Amino acid sequence: MRSVVVFGLVAAASAARHNAMMGSQNGRDCSWSYLPDKTAAWYQTHGKPLPALAPDITVVEANKSYIVKLGCVGCPFRVRKYGELVETWSSVPQRNSLLLNFTISNIDSTLLLNGKRIAPMAPLPLSLYAYQTNANLSAGIMTKMAHMHMLDDATWIVGTKYGRFELQYEHTLLATESPVEEYLQFDVTAIHMRSTYNPGSAKLNNGEQKMVQLLLGRQFVEDQVNTVIKDIQLVTRQDREQPIKMPCGKTAMIQTEYNPLEWDYYGKFGTWSRAMHRLLWTLGSFLQHNAPFIIIFSIICKVIIVRRHINRRKAQAAELLGEEDTEAAVPLASEYGDAPPRYSEEAQDAVEKGQVKA
Repeated sequence: MRSVVVFGLVAAASAARHNAMMGSQNGRDCSWSYLPDKTAAWYQTHGKPLPALAPDITVVEANKSYIVKLGCVGCPFRVRKYGELVETWSSVPQRNSLLLNFTISNIDSTLLLNGKRIAPMAPLPLSLYAYQTNANLSAGIMTKMAHMHMLDDATWIVGTKYGRFELQYEHTLLATESPVEEYLQFDVTAIHMRSTYNPGSAKLNNGEQKMVQLLLGRQFVEDQVNTVIKDIQLVTRQDREQPIKMPCGKTAMIQTEYNPLEWDYYGKFGTWSRAMHRLLWTLGSFLQHNAPFIIIFSIICKVIIVRRHINRRKAQAAELLGEEDTEAAVPLASEYGDAPPRYSEEAQDAVEKGQVKA
């Protein structure tokens, strides 16, 4: 039975590796994700019309799932050519966009961004990534991305021609006058690429840079609360919704700022919590890798301690027994009083000859 399970796992892994190498995702062709795009000259030569461009906001499912093509004003364009391992930066400025997929989860009705939960807010800032595409991405390619879940962080296993960036961002939740509605604002402030050749970063600080703003609502269906996306739009930072004031005078908002260059696996640099996390993880890793030796050493120490305890108890018992013998001999010696008188030699001879009675 065990060999059958192992064989099944090996076969599944081999199939996944083969699909990735052959450019398929769940048995579907995805060569469009890594082969070069057809140029305008190709369409003209073949007498075909130019494909329609994807809009800034693509509706995957109304009130539930949207893909935003966020223009990255002034960002350098990452070039990934088919068959080349090393990525480069375009020497010619090119308009480009970042793809952000906002979807309501079917499991717990939370809001996901590229496969990770952003509402309700997670306890710690999330490490988020986004694909960079040319600004004139076609509607047909966008549809394929949506249907094949390319933007979900954990499901896409095939390499693509699109650069993938870490996001530095501001994430804000704003209360509204309605208790069942709130605004979510997601503002990408910089992009970073660190894990490949030719790393680079860019700040999105142009005055024309836009951000994403969603209006979230809650619907009560029987015993469940479902989240819906009532509105989604691209707005400039100056035109974003402003927080309302609470009776105490504070603004009704929660905001998180995240810069991946200031964080690592253990937490944010320079914080006490990161130092504690690193200490605990280091200790846990040491215990995990040295567990057999620690167990053997513990057993040896335990045997030594038990043996010393037994020897100590034996020595105490022997010492106690010696004291009892000494105390028992003291009353016997006191019964004799003074020592008996010595016999003279004449008295001893008389006793021997029978002249004196003993």
